[in-house]
Amino acid sequence: MDVLELLSSAASFAVGPLLIIVPLLTYRWVTDTAAHWDLYGGFREDNATLAGLLLGICLVAVTPLPGQPLTFDSVFNRGGPWDLHLEAFGSLVLDRMEVAPGLLLDRLALDDERLNLTLGLAMAAALLIGRAAVGIARQGWWHSVATIAMDLTVATMTAALTLYAVILGLWLCNRLNFWLFLVGLVMIQEYRYNMLGLFPRHRHFRLPRARLPQEIAFPTLKRRR
Repeated sequence: MDVLELLSSAASFAVGPLLIIVPLLTYRWVTDTAAHWDLYGGFREDNATLAGLLLGICLVAVTPLPGQPLTFDSVFNRGGPWDLHLEAFGSLVLDRMEVAPGLLLDRLALDDERLNLTLGLAMAAALLIGRAAVGIARQGWWHSVATIAMDLTVATMTAALTLYAVILGLWLCNRLNFWLFLVGLVMIQEYRYNMLGLFPRHRHFRLPRARLPQEIAFPTLKRRR
């Protein structure tokens, strides 16, 4: 095997993990930018993240996954419904992302007798609407449009990432099995040394403040979050 073949093989093996981790890095970059944006603020970003998490849990609850009801055999068995190659996994993620919102709306309209999903969505909506109302009252319409847009972006990305994380976790359990322990060690090292910036205690991925809209009125006053 010559050098070019070796590089080509290494690149082909690297594409899979890179595609898997890109959504996580993108989400980390967006939320990191939001938390460091003076007009927006970390507390508001936390509210939008919580609203998105509630929406994501509702999406997971209504989205059919391979091998349901999920059992040890259906998840871990070789040749089972979760024994998918990378292309099949990507198709599964895209398909579930596409159908999940429609399934949630159908369940809300036809089969939510205990109102569990309705309550979750109502709490998410209350968080977003409440923060939007406070922002409009304090900042006016001009700045509120930008912050509401960021609210919706963070909440939508959090909901989508919640569904993606569940699918990814089940797939990795099948593909890695006992190697999942090694992945856990790698994540611990990532938390300690922050090579990729996946964890929120380190802020590496964000837009420069000069490129973000800033408050104009009363800039010397400390705005309450």
